[in-house]
Amino acid sequence: MKVSEISNGSAVKIHASINGHNIVLMTEAIFGVSAGLLVKPMEYFGKYMQFLEPSNVQIKNKRDGRVYRFMSTTITPVKTRYGYFHLIKSSSSLQPENSRRAQRFNIEKLGVMSVNGDNQNLKNCIVYDISMRGMALILDNYTKVKVGDSLNVRFTYGATLHSYEVSSTIVRLFDIDGKRAVGCTISNLNVDLVGLLDTKRKQQFTETETNLNPAISQQEQVKEVEEDIAKDEAPAIPRTITISGNPLDPSNLEHVERGSIRQSKKDEKIAQQAREIASLLDLRDI
Repeated sequence: MKVSEISNGSAVKIHASINGHNIVLMTEAIFGVSAGLLVKPMEYFGKYMQFLEPSNVQIKNKRDGRVYRFMSTTITPVKTRYGYFHLIKSSSSLQPENSRRAQRFNIEKLGVMSVNGDNQNLKNCIVYDISMRGMALILDNYTKVKVGDSLNVRFTYGATLHSYEVSSTIVRLFDIDGKRAVGCTISNLNVDLVGLLDTKRKQQFTETETNLNPAISQQEQVKEVEEDIAKDEAPAIPRTITISGNPLDPSNLEHVERGSIRQSKKDEKIAQQAREIASLLDLRDI
């Protein structure tokens, strides 16, 4: 998979390092072009950032829900007829970090469950996420379970508070943000649950997608942007800021060091005037 094949609206996280100082930037994919992946612009105190050295990039692709990690070649600002964006280039082939094929969707709804058919002793749980094959549940500290236990889970979801019931089997124990959780396989994929997953998938593709020009197709938008990139990849206004290897470079810390630089220049000017006055006094004595 190429970086240009990442879906519109996918979350992009960029890890960069400046002399051992790590920074993380978040942005969002627009669409792929022949040169790479167009993403929403990233500004730093009014300047567009550019990474001319390889950076670690992590993308959660909306199309399949998988996480891809790779090294970018460069990340530079580009000017288009629709405004300024960033272009991520990479020669690496993207491989999914997680091999799970079934896409998972966040639910995070309170539910109740019975363990091994004990309907007289219902337990509270949180349905954390769910897929066509399984789901993750967050449990309270008093619920004791083990791998192989069967769980019948009920929860309500959606504007109509529709009730869903899922039969599952625990396959692993783990933690979610420090809370006890279990991963389960689903044994009864009913019509209601299929409908819920289909709704979640459609929402994921429409909620945060960016459409630069609704009047034309995305294919035509890509063509226009590629034409603009071919003209000029480096915008002149506003200025860009290059991430260099020196974190104390005044050009990188202008917002912090501006006052001290101005004061330093003022002090130098006063010192120069003092030297000139001293020279005039020497000439008067002569």
